[in-house]
Amino acid sequence: MGDALREDWLLRRPEPDLAEVARIAEAEFGATGTLGELGSQQDRNFLIGDPAGDASILLKVVHPTVTEAEVSLQVRVSDALREAGVRTPRILTAASGQRSLAIAGREGGESRVLAYETVRGVALADRHEIDGARAEELGSLAARVANALASVDHPEARRSHQWELGNAAAVVERLIGELPEERRDACRRAVYGALQRLDAVRPLLRAQLIHGDLTSDNIMLDAAGALWVIDLGDAARSWRIAELAVLVADVLGRTGSLAAAARAVSGFAATCEDPLTDAELAALWPLVTLRGAVLAVSGWSQIRIDPDNAYARERLEHEWRVFERAAALDPDPVEAQLRLAAGLTHRAGLVYRDLVPGLDRVRIIDLGIRSVALDRGRWTDAGVEQELARAALGTASVAVMRFGEARLSRVSTDVREPADTRSRCVELWTRPGATVTAPFAGRIETGAGFAELRADGVVLRIEGIDPAVSPSAGEVRAGAELGRVGAQAPGLGRLVVARRMLDAAPAPLFAGALDEYAPEGAADPSALLGLVAVPDPTRELRDEQRRREHAMGGAAERYYLDPPRFERGWNTLLIDTRGRAYLDLVNNVTAIGHSHPRLADAVGRQLHLLNTNSRFLYEAYADFAEKLLAHAPDPSLDTVIPVNSGSEAVDLAIRLAQAATGRRDLIAAREGYHGWTMAADAVSTSAFDNPSALASRPEWVHLVDAPNDYRGPHRGTGAGAAYAAQVGRVAARLGDEGRPAAAFICEPVLGNAGGVMPPEGYLAAAYDAIRANGGLAIADEVQVGYGRLGGAFWGSELQGAVPDIIAVAKAAGNAYPVGAVIARREIVDALRDEGMFFSSAAGAPASAVAASAVLDVIRDEGLQRNAAIVGAHLRARIEELAARRSLIGRVHGSGLYLGVELVRDRETLEPAQEETARICERLLDHGIIMQATSERQNVLKVKPPMTLTIAEADVFVAALDAVLGELEG
Repeated sequence: MGDALREDWLLRRPEPDLAEVARIAEAEFGATGTLGELGSQQDRNFLIGDPAGDASILLKVVHPTVTEAEVSLQVRVSDALREAGVRTPRILTAASGQRSLAIAGREGGESRVLAYETVRGVALADRHEIDGARAEELGSLAARVANALASVDHPEARRSHQWELGNAAAVVERLIGELPEERRDACRRAVYGALQRLDAVRPLLRAQLIHGDLTSDNIMLDAAGALWVIDLGDAARSWRIAELAVLVADVLGRTGSLAAAARAVSGFAATCEDPLTDAELAALWPLVTLRGAVLAVSGWSQIRIDPDNAYARERLEHEWRVFERAAALDPDPVEAQLRLAAGLTHRAGLVYRDLVPGLDRVRIIDLGIRSVALDRGRWTDAGVEQELARAALGTASVAVMRFGEARLSRVSTDVREPADTRSRCVELWTRPGATVTAPFAGRIETGAGFAELRADGVVLRIEGIDPAVSPSAGEVRAGAELGRVGAQAPGLGRLVVARRMLDAAPAPLFAGALDEYAPEGAADPSALLGLVAVPDPTRELRDEQRRREHAMGGAAERYYLDPPRFERGWNTLLIDTRGRAYLDLVNNVTAIGHSHPRLADAVGRQLHLLNTNSRFLYEAYADFAEKLLAHAPDPSLDTVIPVNSGSEAVDLAIRLAQAATGRRDLIAAREGYHGWTMAADAVSTSAFDNPSALASRPEWVHLVDAPNDYRGPHRGTGAGAAYAAQVGRVAARLGDEGRPAAAFICEPVLGNAGGVMPPEGYLAAAYDAIRANGGLAIADEVQVGYGRLGGAFWGSELQGAVPDIIAVAKAAGNAYPVGAVIARREIVDALRDEGMFFSSAAGAPASAVAASAVLDVIRDEGLQRNAAIVGAHLRARIEELAARRSLIGRVHGSGLYLGVELVRDRETLEPAQEETARICERLLDHGIIMQATSERQNVLKVKPPMTLTIAEADVFVAALDAVLGELEG
């Protein structure tokens, strides 16, 4: 490497005939449209396609000095990466069967053309800041690339070019005169020092084919959050560690953070198939420095040769910054930090001594969001960490609270004041008086209750030492006594252990949800103690987002573009894995609150006993059915059929109506959403959930206007009768046509429209109209039933109407898969003529027990009454807010099912769709979970757990007021 540097590498970009580029695109790859150029140092890249849409391909015109054999190396690298599962755009095969084609230049000579599929995404350098989690992810990607190319051989792999770091000395020597004069001496000194360190380990470095230019310019992030490797033109045989060095140099240049650079090393070390060696880690920082120098001199050289290259000119200062930041740091202590990042001791050959006796047999205390020890709300108890430590020391001599953990025990239940929950230290609990010893040799500095041990740029701070027995400052050997553990509480001692990099100032030992995991001032000390840290929750969050996207695809609905990851709920709160609590204002599914112990205990106990299908005889289902029927709006509704979901409940309700009447057709209200099974979807008409809903209804479904007296055709006095009359007219018409309606289905409160209450008298009159024509009335109570509306257990009761069939789910199991259909017995019996009903899981013992527990909690905790009281308060507060915030058009709904409709103009009722989306995203920053609804997406749906308190309602109103104020400003 570096032995045969070509003399033709001072290169202007090629000048292809653009008409010929377009001809090749169309003739060989079927791509037509405009040519849009992307920046490049020495090649030319053209996107081909419709400027208003997506580009169809990318054509790369490589420099004429790059031979066809060298281009074939790029093709081989592309194939090898894809075979190993590394995402990289596929190199297309031309119509002629070739993977690369020749193209003549305007000034003579011939270049090769490669065509790539395009990726829907952006380069990291363009739109994304690199934080520590991203740096670690990039390091892992670099290792995957190195793994994929390790065994790849190609005749051109030993090609020598300007960017291969084995040539760095020659490139700098040749081009240093291009630098501004005031920068040359600094560059020479740094390069000389780097080469001396590199020469000491050069024979020990592992060589292989590498990508050679893995930087944030050449890594793209797609819409699903996946990373793609692009630009394979610098692939060549080099040192494996050079792959990482190029990336680390880029991370350092973009962040200025040694901690971020170390995270890239951590990601690489954790992923590479063969461990990093001492020699490779010794070479890493010298190669980072050389990479910076090559970038600096090459950038100025390129501007001289190719003054019109805007891409190269824009990057001059960034490339100097890469060099300057690398050269400014002492390589010895930097190497120590990078070794720790790679999971090694900070100097080769070290063996760390135990800080306290028994550190090799510790008990880990799990304080994470999913900790079993913190179930049943125990995480809210003051002093729980100390209680757990005391319990752990009953079976171990040392108990550990880990670095990096988002501690549930520290989460604030007041969403207005999120706490610093993420640990940037290690806590060691043991008996007071235990000996504290130096893990490694260094200089000790002591103070009141602490000691700091320094060596090779590693600073280990230990708090909790008894100051009466701590030594004075000076050099200590490994294993030397530093003091004794002081008393934290009777019988309990605690050491707080933190690490800093180089001369960084101390950073807070507990961080917020969005703070860096391990900055220079609070780096991970775990390796010095023989422990393992908790992974960065930000990186795990991104990994989980990608897994979810891959598993569920684009058709699966989800909340938020960049959603938090929730792994714990408690009452009205959702808690994300980065340690922040959010007030849940949308979860009508969890009517009795998240993680209710009574529900969990009931289901858990039943699963220990029996869970089977409803064909067997057991008491749980009859218990649930009796409790549910006790809430029936009329004694005639006396039969319950179990189902699994709201969609299934609606589907079965439709089938019951058709069986009981011998008819097929149904009447449904517009803007309704009833589910995703075939029949439930057939009567769903929400244009948001299905943009073609109105045009795609089956011929047996007939629509009437949504009974919305705010923005529908009928408003004011008499609106209810007018909307109901339409139901009668459609039913009569269908009878006249010889296809009479089996049923009319409607939500008693229009949930999808945003909690819109039908005008007075509507539901009773509509039910009378359908019955007058021989049909049945179906109430879809899936969203609004179970007392949520406050004034009644069922939405139909608020209208003074009694349906023939009720479909219910959601709240029925508090997110456990439980639903039911309630009907008159003769309606249910009619189904026997078509066949017996059966569902394997519906009504199973565990489901029935869950459903019974929910009803018991609603009764015993007075949740319907709470919904009435808190809902009335919340509605009044929002209506007060509407007097000051003109964006609020109307507050819909009742109890704890409200909709805040946002309009740009209260006269025209123009929907404030964009503003509503922004409000939802901003409310998340305030710790409020809120989503938009209605087919206009301009209504805030307020349907929290029925345990919501007045204080929590006020928190929401204050946050909404603040966000509306931001919009008005």
